[in-house]
Amino acid sequence: MATPDDVTLKALEDTTLSIRDLLSLWGFRVRDHASVPQVELDLKNVGLITVPHFATGPLDDHVEVILATRESDRPVDSERPDQEAADGLDDAEESVGVFPQTAMRVHDLPCAHRVTSIPPDAPLPLAMGMMAEHGYSQLPVLDLAGTLHGVVTWASIAHMHATGREPCLTNAITSDCEIVNASAHLLPVLPLIRTHEFVLVLSADHRVSGIVTSADLAGQFGTVARPFFTLGEIERRLRRCLGRVYSETDFQKVHKRKKSADEMMFGEYIRLLDDEERWGKLGWPGVDRDHFIGLLTRVKDVRNTVMHFNAPSLRPEQLDLLDRFVGMLRLYDPDYGATTT
Repeated sequence: MATPDDVTLKALEDTTLSIRDLLSLWGFRVRDHASVPQVELDLKNVGLITVPHFATGPLDDHVEVILATRESDRPVDSERPDQEAADGLDDAEESVGVFPQTAMRVHDLPCAHRVTSIPPDAPLPLAMGMMAEHGYSQLPVLDLAGTLHGVVTWASIAHMHATGREPCLTNAITSDCEIVNASAHLLPVLPLIRTHEFVLVLSADHRVSGIVTSADLAGQFGTVARPFFTLGEIERRLRRCLGRVYSETDFQKVHKRKKSADEMMFGEYIRLLDDEERWGKLGWPGVDRDHFIGLLTRVKDVRNTVMHFNAPSLRPEQLDLLDRFVGMLRLYDPDYGATTT
């Protein structure tokens, strides 16, 4: 993506705009591991920041672009210790298990951007062959201009034969299909997909751009849900490990308003463990502190991608990191899920 020139960026000073509009200056549509650092760096290079930070909150929320020096001039609560300077970032994090702040839309699904179709003058055997080849239960019928004539399904073919009509594509086409806009929120569309087993997706130019089926949702759920469940297990295990050995005093040295591991966020776990004396209390002699904190920091970054950014799927190496880290924690929390009497 092209970076706006310095003149354009400096002109943003003291302006207020939506996060979506800010990202669009770079040509970005979503916040992820690539877009957020790029925007942040380019703003920093001209001495600007956003308040609040553009990485959190819905895309339609507004942020103010100000000089970074103005932020540093703001009064700081004198009662807060220096080590709590980053608490604002930690407090912005949500508990694991809460879905991202940006709701998924239909166009976030890969299948919303691809569609296999057949022209209305094609022979019926061709349509049936294409459906059998790809394992489709339905096939949109589109002419060269992109006009939708309906869909052909195995059910509509069976109905054609049952009613004694001539076996041809025209007689197998049904208009019994649901059409949704690509920009529609995904959650309200789910009942339609459950009832009809599929919906056609209409792009901004009013053309059919894709098709979402029940099978697509089942596959996508595994992709989206896996990081949530893994991160949830990581946090639960980590809190159990920390809660066993640290006192309220230890936690308050990291954040004066927090009294237990259950109240802490990932950034605070890192600050809690990044102290030689406190690390020794864990009793993990076979684990290198710097290595563990390095892994935990990377997990924190993945967690923020999942929770704060509109990123429906993670890269394989990010998923592998989560799997390896939770496997490590299982060694130190072997009684996870056990009940006591």
